Amino acid sequence: MTLRRRLILTLVLTAAPLLAGLLWLRSELLQRTMEDALRDSILARMDAGGRERCEQDPVAFGSRRFRRRERDETAPPVRAPWSERRSARTRFLPPLLQAYDRSFQPADPTAPELPEPLRATLAAGDETAALRRDGGVLVAVRMPWDEGPCAVVAAFRPDPPTFDTPPSLLVGALALCAGFLAAVWLASSPVVRRIRALADDVRRSAAARYAEPVREAGSDEVTLLARAFNEAGREVRAHLSEVEEREATLRTFVANTTHDVMLPLTVLQGHISNLRRGTGASGADEPQLAAAAEEAHYIGSLLQNLAAASKLEGGRPLERHPLDMAALVERVMARHRPVASAAGVALDHAVPEGALWTEGDVTLVEQAVGNVVHNAIRHNRAGGHVAVVLDEAGKEAFRLSVADDGPGVPEGQRDRLGEPRFRTDEARQRHPDGLGLGLSIARDVAARHGFTLRFAANEPHGLRVELSGPRVSAETL
Repeated sequence: MTLRRRLILTLVLTAAPLLAGLLWLRSELLQRTMEDALRDSILARMDAGGRERCEQDPVAFGSRRFRRRERDETAPPVRAPWSERRSARTRFLPPLLQAYDRSFQPADPTAPELPEPLRATLAAGDETAALRRDGGVLVAVRMPWDEGPCAVVAAFRPDPPTFDTPPSLLVGALALCAGFLAAVWLASSPVVRRIRALADDVRRSAAARYAEPVREAGSDEVTLLARAFNEAGREVRAHLSEVEEREATLRTFVANTTHDVMLPLTVLQGHISNLRRGTGASGADEPQLAAAAEEAHYIGSLLQNLAAASKLEGGRPLERHPLDMAALVERVMARHRPVASAAGVALDHAVPEGALWTEGDVTLVEQAVGNVVHNAIRHNRAGGHVAVVLDEAGKEAFRLSVADDGPGVPEGQRDRLGEPRFRTDEARQRHPDGLGLGLSIARDVAARHGFTLRFAANEPHGLRVELSGPRVSAETL
C-alpha cells in the first residue's frame, strides 16, 4: 500500500468513530437541553398561577390543550400512555403537564402512572427526575410545597423533528471529511514526489555502481534518508573497490602462474612422449607412461581452463579477429591425438578443404573447442571413438560436431551440461578429481561470441555436442 493511500485510510478510520462520537454527543446534549427546558417550563408555569389552577381542578389542569374529543362519562377511565396523550400536530405547543400527589398518584384517572425510575429518583430526595421513553422526554419535578394534589408535576415532550440527525448535519460531516481527505492528498503530494524522486536516484546510483550520489535537496527526513544512502553508497563503493582489486590481483596471479607452470609442463609432456616412443622405456612401462601422459595433459588443460575462466570473469572485452575454424580444428586435433592414443580412443576428424572464417577471440574459441574434444575423450571408454566434423551450415553459418560412443548423459541431466561446477554421476565415479570447468567455459565462450552450443544423444549411445555460429566471407576480411 502506498504512503498516500495509507494516510487516507488512516484518516477514514479515524474520522468514522469521531463522527459517530460527535453525533452521540449532540444527541446527549440535545436531550439534556430538552430536560432542562422542560424543568424550567414546569417551574415557570407553576409560579405563574399554575398551582392555583392545578389545586382548583387537577383533572382539567392535566387535560387542557388535549385534542377535543367526546368522552363517555359512564365508561371506566383508561390510562393512556404518554405517547398517545399528544397528537403530532401539537409537537410545537407547550409541553403537556400532569399533576401527582406526594405518593405519586395522578389526579386524572386517565393519566398514566409515573414510571418507577422517576418515582425512585424523587423518593430518594432529588428535586428533578428525567426519563427518555415512548419517543420523547418525560421530566418530573418535585414542587417546593409538599402537600396537595400538585406536589409533583410531570411534563412530556415528544421528540421534535430536529432531535433526529438532520440531513444537513450529515452533508456537513461528509463535506468536512471530504475536505480533510483533499487536504491530506494535497499535503502528501510533495512528500510522495520527493520519495519517488529519491527512489529514481537510488536506482540510477545502483546502476552506476553507486558512483553517482543521491541528491540531498531539502532539510527534512527525506533528505536524511538520502544522506544515509549516500553514506552507505560510499561504504559499498569502498568495498567493491577492495573486492575488485583482490579479484584483479587473483586473476593476474592465475595468469602468471599458468604461464610459468605451462613451460615446464610442456617439457614434461615432451619427455613422456619420447619415453613412450621407446627411448629408454620397456613394454612393461607403457601403461604407466600412458597414464602419466594423460594426467600431464589433464593438468595442462586444467591450467588453460583456469586462465580462460580468469579472462572471462575479468569482464574485459573480447579480442575479435578473423578466425579460420578449419585451422583451429587441426590444431586441436594435433594437441589431443596423443591424449586419445594414451586412453585407447580413436580420434578422427573432417574439415572443409578451404578455410571457413568467423570472428572471435582465437584463444578462447580454441580453448572451448579443446574442452569439448577433451571431454569426449576423457569420458569415453577404451576402444571407443570420437569424431570431430566441421562443415558449412548454409551460406552464413558453420557447424562443428563432436560425437562420441561413450556412456552418454541421461536426458534429465543433459540440459544442465555447461552449468558451472556441474558434473554427471558417471563423471564423478570415473574421475572424482574433476572440477567441471570445461563445458562451463565452452558454454560461456559460445554465449559471448553469439554462438550456439547444443547437447544431444548420439545414437545408439554416446553424446553429441554441436557448436554453430555465423560465418564471415573471405571478401570482407
